[in-house]
Amino acid sequence: MSHSTEAALVFADLKDAFDALNDARTSPKDVRRAFSRFIELSQKLTSAMRRDASRLEKGKWAASSFTGWTPVTELMKYLRNEDQHRDQIFLSVHERRHFPIPTNLPPGFNVEPGRTFVFEGTWVLSDQLLDAPPEGITTHEIDPLTGKPTGREMELLKIERYYILQARSEEAKEKIKAAGTVDVHRLAASAFSTLAKYFEFFCAQTDT
Repeated sequence: MSHSTEAALVFADLKDAFDALNDARTSPKDVRRAFSRFIELSQKLTSAMRRDASRLEKGKWAASSFTGWTPVTELMKYLRNEDQHRDQIFLSVHERRHFPIPTNLPPGFNVEPGRTFVFEGTWVLSDQLLDAPPEGITTHEIDPLTGKPTGREMELLKIERYYILQARSEEAKEKIKAAGTVDVHRLAASAFSTLAKYFEFFCAQTDT
């Protein structure tokens, strides 16, 4: 792969943006910014290819010559235009909290060892600049004999979070549905896989 072309430089930036997005898992603000940059670079790639093709006298480059586009890459293109001209990208956070099932239950209640119960829900963030998701609901242990709270917080075993792309219009809702997931990290992974193939196709077609 040549690093002398504009397309190669943009693709390297795109890879870095994808890695930065994967590293951004705890801060809604950082995830949104990394995802927005990834989308911007994903669309900048074709512009760089057009300039390279012209400079190398390889004819007029058309993205449509690549046949591997998917509903996810179409969503990326749509989001970039929306982000620049209409609605900015907004994210929500879906969260699962895993707690142990109490072992001190009354006689007759049997719990399989290692089983947990899960609280989950989605934070629809109005503030897109949060450095961390909201704290959530505090849960307390219940006395199995009296059924009353003990005042002791329950042990939190694990938190799972994923970041959801908010559909800010009916058109966006349809395009997200066609993409098959609302998870921004999965969307980016799918798009990057396609864009890597697109870049390889460009290099083969232009001998770069």
